[in-house]
Amino acid sequence: MTEQKQAVQPQACPKCGAPPDVRKAGANRVWVQCAKFGANGNCNVICSPQPTRKEAVAVWNRLK
Repeated sequence: MTEQKQAVQPQACPKCGAPPDVRKAGANRVWVQCAKFGANGNCNVICSPQPTRKEAVAVWNRLK
């Protein structure tokens, strides 16, 4: 039996419901923020930087 790996997808913003935006800076800094964060709108939800996309999405999906 083969197991297919699927990339974990970030959920909608827990505050406003907007789509998430995965950002990367350098080799080991990945975070997820609301698409309406900062200059794009008035939502302030952002997760802490993580070393991988998978970890950043996991942190984002746990935000409430």
